[in-house]
Amino acid sequence: MKRIMTYTAVVLATCAGLYILWLFRLILLLFILSLFVAATVRPLIEWLMAHGIGRTAAQAITYLFLAGGLILFIWLVGDPFINELNHVANQSIIRYESLHRSWQEGPSWQQALTNVLPPPYSPSTGDQTDFGEMLPMIMNVAAGITGLVASLLMLFALSIYWSVDQNRFERLWLSLLPVSRRRYARDIWREIEESAGIYLRSQTVQSILAALALGSVGLLSGYPYPMVLAAVGALSSFVPLFGGLLTALVAFALGSLESMVMAISAGLFTLLVFAVLEFFIEPRLWSREKRSLFLTILVIIPLIDAFGIWGLIAAPLLATISESVIGETFKVMTARQVDSSDLEKLSDRHHQVADLLAAEEHGDLMLELENLSQRLAKLISESEVATQNGKARATAAGSQLP
Repeated sequence: MKRIMTYTAVVLATCAGLYILWLFRLILLLFILSLFVAATVRPLIEWLMAHGIGRTAAQAITYLFLAGGLILFIWLVGDPFINELNHVANQSIIRYESLHRSWQEGPSWQQALTNVLPPPYSPSTGDQTDFGEMLPMIMNVAAGITGLVASLLMLFALSIYWSVDQNRFERLWLSLLPVSRRRYARDIWREIEESAGIYLRSQTVQSILAALALGSVGLLSGYPYPMVLAAVGALSSFVPLFGGLLTALVAFALGSLESMVMAISAGLFTLLVFAVLEFFIEPRLWSREKRSLFLTILVIIPLIDAFGIWGLIAAPLLATISESVIGETFKVMTARQVDSSDLEKLSDRHHQVADLLAAEEHGDLMLELENLSQRLAKLISESEVATQNGKARATAAGSQLP
């Protein structure tokens, strides 16, 4: 009876914990993302420190550079981007209305399709809309924008905190674990941080390169909406598998507002840009050996069903984290399986084989068997030394943590 009550209490506590995490999922997401952002910029901080700059100064320079670059980019690009976006919206409404009317007078399948599609927007429809009906929508949009800005500021502030106080944070949460497991937990955590940082750096660099290539070539070639295409390409760089195709479709659609030749050229050039990023740039930033496409696809399927496009964007990062956890766990399990008693048994069996070789004649094979026996003895000796050193390091690391 006591055991049943214990199991029931554990299950209820687990369900309550999961429910609390779900209620505070936004805070938890910002917390995790801030840790990964700190891991992303850490190499730059370490590079500055290696060139004689103090840790605090290196952190200040890094984050001021990032914040200043973002503000400068918004200041330079914000106004042209909004103008292009407004022009795209107006042209899209006009083209959609024209297409809708032509299809209403077209073949039967086009007329059937117009009955399914939403009716085109008209100024009379907007004039008939009451301001009281529009006010909630305006308030929701304003609240969404305000919440997004506040979340980004909180993400930035938490990232600065984790960069400044990384070692204390690690000691704090590792102190909750038994001493024997702290080293393994620390190794797994640092592997997750490193893998997530490499992935985010790779995708950020690809996003910047995609925006520069699409924006600059579009501006020079007379493409009607280069800023909008650059923004779509920058965001689509974080979408796995389909990012390039989605951007090419957007490039084709925006170009079709000008001419069909422009649309086809923009779509083909966009595919070329993303192909170069995928096969030439990305392998130099993020090794293909450190990622599993199969695991990424397995993660994408449930995340798309649960979170839509955001799940698609987060899937590669979650797959990278899962792969790091699986790899480090396998190392821990392998290390625990090979202990000193196993090496002693292997050493005893090697001595028995060596005695048999000494007692029997094997002709021409004798020299090769003796060579193999010596190499096996050397490997056993090195394994015993490595096992003893590993235990000593684990004991020392555990004693250093609170």
